[in-house]
Amino acid sequence: MSKDLNKAGAFSLAAVAVAVWAGVLLIAFFANRGDDVGKLGQFVGNLGGGPLAGAGIVDSLVGLLIAGAIAAAWFGIGNLIVSRLVSFESAGERSYLLNVVLSFALGAAIWSFVWFLLGLAGLYSRPVAVVALVLGVLPAIVGLLKFKNAAKANRESQPSEVFDKFVLLLAAAPVLLSLIASLAPPTAKDTLLYHFSVPKAFIAQGSSAFIEGNIASYLALGTEMHVVWAMLLGGPVGERAGEAAAGAVVWLFFPLLLAALFGFAREAGISRRWSLIAVLMVATVPTAYHVAASAYIDLALALYVLLAAVALTRWWRSLESRWLILMAIFLGAALASKLTTLFVIAAFALVVVMRARSEADGAGKAAGFGLAALVLAGVFASPWYLRTWAETGSPIFPFYMSIWPGEAAGWDVERSNLFQAINAQHGGYVKSPLDYLAAPWNISVTAQPELATHFDGVLGVAFLLGLPFLIWALWKFEMPVEAKIGSAVAAVMFLFWLFSSQQLRYLLPIVPLLAIGIAAAFERLGEGVDGLKPIGQLSFAAAAIAGLLTGTAWFLQKAPLRVVLGGESKAEYLTRNLDYYPYYRWLNTEADAGHRVWLINMRRDTYNLERPYFSDYLFEDWTLRRLVWETRSAPELKARAAAMNIQYVLARHDFLFDYDRSPIVDDTKPRAENEAKLKMARELLLDPARTVKADARFSLVKVF
Repeated sequence: MSKDLNKAGAFSLAAVAVAVWAGVLLIAFFANRGDDVGKLGQFVGNLGGGPLAGAGIVDSLVGLLIAGAIAAAWFGIGNLIVSRLVSFESAGERSYLLNVVLSFALGAAIWSFVWFLLGLAGLYSRPVAVVALVLGVLPAIVGLLKFKNAAKANRESQPSEVFDKFVLLLAAAPVLLSLIASLAPPTAKDTLLYHFSVPKAFIAQGSSAFIEGNIASYLALGTEMHVVWAMLLGGPVGERAGEAAAGAVVWLFFPLLLAALFGFAREAGISRRWSLIAVLMVATVPTAYHVAASAYIDLALALYVLLAAVALTRWWRSLESRWLILMAIFLGAALASKLTTLFVIAAFALVVVMRARSEADGAGKAAGFGLAALVLAGVFASPWYLRTWAETGSPIFPFYMSIWPGEAAGWDVERSNLFQAINAQHGGYVKSPLDYLAAPWNISVTAQPELATHFDGVLGVAFLLGLPFLIWALWKFEMPVEAKIGSAVAAVMFLFWLFSSQQLRYLLPIVPLLAIGIAAAFERLGEGVDGLKPIGQLSFAAAAIAGLLTGTAWFLQKAPLRVVLGGESKAEYLTRNLDYYPYYRWLNTEADAGHRVWLINMRRDTYNLERPYFSDYLFEDWTLRRLVWETRSAPELKARAAAMNIQYVLARHDFLFDYDRSPIVDDTKPRAENEAKLKMARELLLDPARTVKADARFSLVKVF
């Protein structure tokens, strides 16, 4: 009896600790949300302003249909392979959904590689896109028939309890909001910089040949291959249908990630309710909403990493090589999307070595096969890096050029080093040991979107709420191998992230792994004692609501609903959300088709510009600064601009002429000389006699 009392007392203390910890985190979180949650009432007004629906809804519906067809093509090809590795009919209640997602994701990885090859062959055309779709959809029809029969045998009862339905509703909300936003014209910086602009340029030239001046075309663009496919299929209907299809096809990785997470949690033996809470934790991460809504690729990366972890845990249990093959494919797909996957591969290598050491016999064989699979992952992704290597002399161009030199027009070692320095500014310009220790608190509580020093994103408090209890459970109790492996991989990846670029989006691949560990920990800690589970469930629901409110505020701030339903035109929507868009609209409609525009500090948004252009990549005032210091007068500066075949200059100038912030200023030169150079630049960019359009931030001038 004494033992039971001690047990109950310890549990009661733990339950109180969860409630108090959740309260502290939520109070601190909302105290830092004045610019989004604090303005929810104001943002709701953005939904009005005109009719709700119109003819433009057709473009959104066509985009949805195209994305659905591409998803079917993914499943068709992926199912041909997965069905030979896994018996769907005997997959069992816990793993069946996960095996279905494996088919979709494997198909996405394969089609990405196919479109890479088509780009090399110069076959980016609509007929090819249609043929590829047919070739993918035909086996999907056969696979779906088998899927239907297997689903009946493996159907899991739908949640009947009110709380489970409430959790599902909360998790579905950001998925739906992000779907709506993904169908709207793109406004996110990286989407305009390359996620959409590079595929658009690839289609225009009919191949994946490198784009002059766009350094992003040298990157691994595995996920963007689906954007090419979607834009090609939507093109005959119109540009809006194509970009809606592109946004929706990248959005697909969000629901697939959540479905895979639920299936993996169930396979780990976690109950339905805690599996749903794990899904809820990931679904309501505000930055996950932003990534899904903006056609960013980080959720695709997260899906591939999660499924690679699934294959790794299945191999851990069985040592069957078929799982190593799947692991290699998914890690290869991740590496073909982003170079940071190298950190993931390093974490997986540690797990492989740990598993090999646990084998009394055959340790060398297990380690050899496991590490060979990681090499195979590099082989799968290598075509992207070999392509860049052949062109520039460095497979990792444009990164780390001081270590591995490369060469391409518009980029050099100095800019590469500056790029690394900019990435290092995420999380703070100068970091002390205390900053590194406080990182879990800061990314959960004080992080802000669009601010590099505040991690450029918002994680929410759910993971910090569960982290102490995950550590406790891993230390004191026997946990599922899925939770232990996921937690180990997440810890290694977090350490890499901590000492590299602390951009919050780069953490998304570890979020599902942590969610599974935390769900397993709370279920294990609550066994045999009443109280902790319900308190924990309510606390995570409250944390999820806080994240959902943040994502909802971001949705309402841009208010994409009317443009998706057709009540607002694309031009009206972009004018509301991109302050420089009226200048692009003027150039697209008023400037001669052959006139070339020099873009300076315009976020290098070439997606919305239908005129020839020149723009430095990332460091967009690089050429301006060089010319200013190479010339001695304003007329000479204008002549140099004209010699570049420039007819117009469009610049954001509000900080260019601020002495304390201007990149034109050279601190090694006397102030008088710097002032003279600023005056020259001002005479070029703010020449009243040649100004076409200007305001407090932007100016458009005709050079001659």
